[in-house]
Amino acid sequence: MKNKKLFIPTVVFGISILVTAIYLIVFSLAFKPNVTEGEFPFTITYEIDGETVTINDVYKAHYEKNDGYADSKYRVYAGGVESLGEDDTIYTLKDNENGRIELWTHFHPDYMMGDSEYDYFDEEPFEPAIYYYNSNNEWFDDEETLTAQGVKLISFEYPTPIKNSFSFSHLSYFSGEIVPPTVIIALLALLAIIIFVRKEKELKYKVIDVISIVFNFIIGTFHLGIVTMLAMLIDIEGGGPELFYQLMYFIPVISTLCVAASVALRRKGYRKSSLITQFIGPMIFGLYLLVFYVAGVLLN
Repeated sequence: MKNKKLFIPTVVFGISILVTAIYLIVFSLAFKPNVTEGEFPFTITYEIDGETVTINDVYKAHYEKNDGYADSKYRVYAGGVESLGEDDTIYTLKDNENGRIELWTHFHPDYMMGDSEYDYFDEEPFEPAIYYYNSNNEWFDDEETLTAQGVKLISFEYPTPIKNSFSFSHLSYFSGEIVPPTVIIALLALLAIIIFVRKEKELKYKVIDVISIVFNFIIGTFHLGIVTMLAMLIDIEGGGPELFYQLMYFIPVISTLCVAASVALRRKGYRKSSLITQFIGPMIFGLYLLVFYVAGVLLN
């Protein structure tokens, strides 16, 4: 009889947990490029102070790892012009008291490796450019200013980015991005409980049930709002695989499901269980704060 009473809540929670698990797995899939490094020869010819100069050089790029602020799946690349050194792509053509003239190659490692996360050249062409910086570090790239400085770009030959493909690398750790979707899934589970789990016909609510309902609203609004906001903003400190961050992401979900469980239990006559269950989320949050506060004090 008890199993029959809780059949619908069990199905709802089972579906919500399954959907959440699938989402988390898909979210944490990290991919790496199959081509991890490349060399890109190029030529740039320019004129400065009446002298024509041709640069024959090589831009080298390589994949480093999957990492990133608030997104651990982000593919990180590095690259630089061979003659300039690692991570350097800018030639200084002149530097004196009148200002500085730089030649920007505009190479980006992810773009050259066929994995551009941004449309670097969506609105402008992929080509070198010369910039003049005055004594106030104001920059100019118009033809009139560059001509007055005795410099101009004549020609260039640039390589094309490689065509890359990507394969599964690993399951990455979570970030604050998972908080809104997982909370929405849990809220949908709560909504399903409210709609489909009916109160037993012979059940008459008592004072304990009224108290339980009041705390449902308090926990489901104030507590859930606070922990959700904290879980979303905790990445401001940098995020990462540390337990301090990973646990916080799941407290809003646990709190929401506990409120849903409280509603289901109360409607099926489990008054004490209903009252107690909804406090599991706040208790976990309180314990979380206590443990990491004590740990912080001890470490300091």
